[in-house]
Amino acid sequence: MVSRLTCAAALAGITLLFSSQAAARPPSAEDLLALIDLGDYRGGLTISPDGQTLAVFARETRVRDNSYRYRLLVMPSAGGSPRQIADAGDIILRDTPYGPTGAAADRAPVWSPHSRTLAYIAERDGRTELWRASLDGATAQMLVERPGDVLRFAWLDEGHLVVETAAPRAALSAASARAETYGFRPDDYFTPYASLRPRAIADPARVHIVVNVVTRAERAASPHESERLNARPHHPAPSNAIAQDRAGEATAWIAPRIADDRASTPALGLYYAAAPAGDVAMCDDAACSGRMLGAWVFADRIVFRRMEGHGQGLTALYTWDWRANTVRRIRRADEELFGCGRAAARLICLQESPLQPRRIVSIDVDTGELAELYDPNPGWRAFEQPRIETIEVNDAYGNASFAHLVFPRNYRAGRRYPVVVVQYRSRGFLRGGVGGEYPILPLAGRGYLVLSVDRPEWRGAEAALSPVELEQRTALDNSENLMKQSALEAMLAELDRRGLSDPRRIGITGLSDGAETLYWAITNSDLFAAAVVSTQPTDTTAWTLGSRAFRQGLLDEGMRGPDAEGDDPWAAWWRRNTTILHAEQIRAPLLMNLAESEAIMGFPLATRLDELRHPVDLYVYPGAYHIKWRPAQLLAAQTRAMDWLDFWLRGVERADPDDPDRLERWRSLRARSRHR
Repeated sequence: MVSRLTCAAALAGITLLFSSQAAARPPSAEDLLALIDLGDYRGGLTISPDGQTLAVFARETRVRDNSYRYRLLVMPSAGGSPRQIADAGDIILRDTPYGPTGAAADRAPVWSPHSRTLAYIAERDGRTELWRASLDGATAQMLVERPGDVLRFAWLDEGHLVVETAAPRAALSAASARAETYGFRPDDYFTPYASLRPRAIADPARVHIVVNVVTRAERAASPHESERLNARPHHPAPSNAIAQDRAGEATAWIAPRIADDRASTPALGLYYAAAPAGDVAMCDDAACSGRMLGAWVFADRIVFRRMEGHGQGLTALYTWDWRANTVRRIRRADEELFGCGRAAARLICLQESPLQPRRIVSIDVDTGELAELYDPNPGWRAFEQPRIETIEVNDAYGNASFAHLVFPRNYRAGRRYPVVVVQYRSRGFLRGGVGGEYPILPLAGRGYLVLSVDRPEWRGAEAALSPVELEQRTALDNSENLMKQSALEAMLAELDRRGLSDPRRIGITGLSDGAETLYWAITNSDLFAAAVVSTQPTDTTAWTLGSRAFRQGLLDEGMRGPDAEGDDPWAAWWRRNTTILHAEQIRAPLLMNLAESEAIMGFPLATRLDELRHPVDLYVYPGAYHIKWRPAQLLAAQTRAMDWLDFWLRGVERADPDDPDRLERWRSLRARSRHR
């Protein structure tokens, strides 16, 4: 199944707050947490309308304070030193109708139309506020002092913003106090497995106001002004990526191809219009299709970004001359680009690659040449950079997948090494898998081959089925599990064939989808000698302890609960995927690092494994959500995971001063596992 192996280029210009004079060594988990992060999940880099200045948030992780610090930086788009113009406070968590996920909310500074001022959301003492900062060095100013948190905003003109605020904080607090005093009736979004405390319920009506950025005077927003909160540039067709030239006339966009608009999932195409009401041109080159993720207008050319290569693991940039209808690729690399924008004849992006933390770069749209503009972590260059290869496989269904193979420190050819599998995305900087709990480079520094897996996707079936149909079909026929299992087994078989791995010492880790793969793998395979998981297993309690809205959403999509009767295929699905029903098949010692919001569903399996005298240990992280967001908890989970893997795969015993009984407990688990 292995189609080929490609050697990944080992780095250029990385960064950190460490002395470049220090002796070279692998980075530790603490070193990774000390990295300065730029932007947000989707990007967060913004370019002023005149193209002269860049703005971005820089985030510092403070493990000792268990907090973060966000700073607003600006710098010339042509290059130069950044300067801080404002402090934006601590992290703001992304919220959903079902509660926080633990991920940071996306927030980017927004330029005023004349490129003089930036408006941004900041966290202050638990409040989400709207502030503005100027390029002239004036002190940043809070613009809106409302009883509710600021949710969204948009510039109306150089002097005015339309702002949306949430329900008053005092009303939310009073609602919570009433519920604690008198009890409460669960609503549609009450999720018992996450918490038995109610969500704060108050008037859900949101307030829209217009604020003068100089005087801070407020008035109610008109319906037309409120619409600006949802406004997008004018374009002649529905689209998911829009770009305009500096004058706002010429427009390029990515949208379903007109000829394919009746397909379940129409193929995407690239379009251009020279004016809002002008003729529309469509690129008919094969490159103007597939997974396109952005387009930018440069005079008579459109630059667009496309994912390609085996498993779509490479980022490529193309230019389309819409007049001549010719396409040329200018760049292709194992990297991720975020928040790209146009400045003169260059594309400015946040960029990261397997061994390169995020930085600001510019890319020449004629040659594709990349130049570094700002690296917030210059000390990163002092660390050892491991050897990396890319392994490419096809699963049993023909789907392409790849993994980055990171070699251990002081690797010697001919020697077999223990392996740690990290999941389930391997794109951009190799930090620690989805959720960041399994630090890849520190594990390699401890002597492991680390297989950072990017899970396969149903690329062929995606075109014929809607997302809901695809999810249901692959769940009911079990091909989702078998797809991921076969890809992972092919990768591990290749390591064994090459004499790299010790098949008796393979560990697997996972969060979210990676956890689903882990539970399936340890109950349906004897490949793994240790496992660490960050998410609860599938259990029938998920149905009864989930929110009513969550259950109804699944029912609307055709899923049924564990009480499905007769030959209902969902009854078989629950039997196959409820991990506790297969506990006797598990051979790998299991460490469960579970967030408080998900832990309750992990106890049935942990209890059953303990009854079977199987090695299992469980930690609960108070206040944590699906993703552990508190720095001290994340570091603790990372350290425990690495120590557990060392204990079972390398025979290395480490005491934990914060958990003095741990080592003896693990030794007793090992002793009883030998007598099972």
